[in-house]
Amino acid sequence: MVDLSSVQNAAILKGLDSSQLGQLAAIASELDTREGERLFTRGQKAETFFIAKRGRFALTLPLRVLGGETDMAVEEKGALDAFGWSSLVEPHESIYSAFCTFDGTVFAFSGSELRQLMRADDALGRRLSTNLNALVAARVRAAQDLWIDEVEHSIARVNHWTQNEMSNRLHSAVKQQSTAGDGWRHRTRGAAPADRH
Repeated sequence: MVDLSSVQNAAILKGLDSSQLGQLAAIASELDTREGERLFTRGQKAETFFIAKRGRFALTLPLRVLGGETDMAVEEKGALDAFGWSSLVEPHESIYSAFCTFDGTVFAFSGSELRQLMRADDALGRRLSTNLNALVAARVRAAQDLWIDEVEHSIARVNHWTQNEMSNRLHSAVKQQSTAGDGWRHRTRGAAPADRH
């Protein structure tokens, strides 16, 4: 059994009493993590749920760049944050990869044991599910805000390009008209007055 007192204020544990925290402590392991360590991989079976005690952790998605692939961080987690939610939600497949970006410590819970405990203790199961739903909703809102921000920036860039293109075309047209006018004036400058009428 581990001591969860250092993370008892984590959002995922909100509203749990000491008895319920004790049940969770009985199935948890405390693990030290090192910078660069991978905790789980996108697309693989999600088997472990984590609560960070200390350190920093990046949730990443693969990004294809210049013919290669790199991991792009989409979320960063720190002390008291929970991740590895896919271990609790069907189909139990990781949607992100997770890396330790700064040495830390996590409490790790077997997803199958935690799900079994949630089924066995209805009150604990409801509370954890409610807390998890709140975290998922916050992630969805953050993703929507990010998407809206990116769309607005894209539209602004298109507008900027369009305005520049229109400005360039107008400038070019004015220049062509000016050049044509200069040519007409040049041709008519030396003509006799009678020829100009």
